[in-house]
Amino acid sequence: MKIDRYSFTSANLTNREPQDGLRRSFLKSFCACCAGLAIAPAGLSMLACADRAEAATAQGTIRVGHLPAGCVSHLLLAKARGMFEKAGINAQLTQFNGPDKNILALQSGNVDVAHNPWTTTIAAYAESSKNLRIVGGSGLAGIELVARAGSVKNVNEFVAAAGKGLRVGTLRLDTLELVAYGTMAMHGKKYDEYAMQFFPSMVGMGEAIASGAVDVCSLAQPYAESVVAQNNAVYIANSNDVWGPAAPDCVVNSTDAYIAKNGELLMAYQRVLVAAAKDFYGDFDAAIKDLQPIYGAPKEILAVALRRQAPNPVIGDAGAAGIRNGVKYLIDLGYLKTNVADEVLDLKYQPA
Repeated sequence: MKIDRYSFTSANLTNREPQDGLRRSFLKSFCACCAGLAIAPAGLSMLACADRAEAATAQGTIRVGHLPAGCVSHLLLAKARGMFEKAGINAQLTQFNGPDKNILALQSGNVDVAHNPWTTTIAAYAESSKNLRIVGGSGLAGIELVARAGSVKNVNEFVAAAGKGLRVGTLRLDTLELVAYGTMAMHGKKYDEYAMQFFPSMVGMGEAIASGAVDVCSLAQPYAESVVAQNNAVYIANSNDVWGPAAPDCVVNSTDAYIAKNGELLMAYQRVLVAAAKDFYGDFDAAIKDLQPIYGAPKEILAVALRRQAPNPVIGDAGAAGIRNGVKYLIDLGYLKTNVADEVLDLKYQPA
């Protein structure tokens, strides 16, 4: 089945730390938003076999950090289908269960590129890591605002519930927080009009929806679809609504030093990602068949999740503008003083 890319998506403030303190401890405040999610053991074995085949013929090696999330479906598809091997690249994948660990591996030189939320990169750059760059896109639209059954049913009801004790859960300094806060801000609402709860992990929020401890929370795919399907919850907004339909939620990051020495390899790597995304959209059913053993999620869950969070390997002008818009929310929240998006974006090694 061929799918068109854009048809896929349609506690209170006083509990927060002082904003200056948050600015001084960006990396410490990153949450393990993917904790509890993992690539299936069978999937790891499949990817390891592909890695050995690549290593035998590779003309270049690139070490890749990623999260167990829907935003890397095309990366995993390329690996499973031998697309890196055909391109002469040994893409050595390392899974991290949180964006903090992933970005630290990139900063320390233990990986060469990292697929991570763009908020992580922007915040780390603003803190002290001026060598970090966003070099391409990864996923699109997969950060969701989810409401439990019996609570609000759509954004209009969410906005109307301001000041009435609606319990909203999210993570600090993450794309998940920006979807929650951005949905409020777009309609003139603020945190102090909701009963905010800040969680240490995304899984905790899913459990809170299941138990009725929160009314609304922000989740990433494919975990979001598991929570929705198991609890009769509903989607009420996503990252497309907040920072634009062309802007990624997850991006490819690298460092100045790696880019300077390996620009051609970086471009070749991203060309494979673009080809894999094209395959994903060209035959979605076949892609799901290959990806299901890797993710280990039920096929019916994965099919919905990867329609909602689909590959977005190239950041165009509109996508870059969306990131700039999203950074404004980080400023509103006190995490940043200035908009550094254009300092971090380095998109010249993207395929045309």
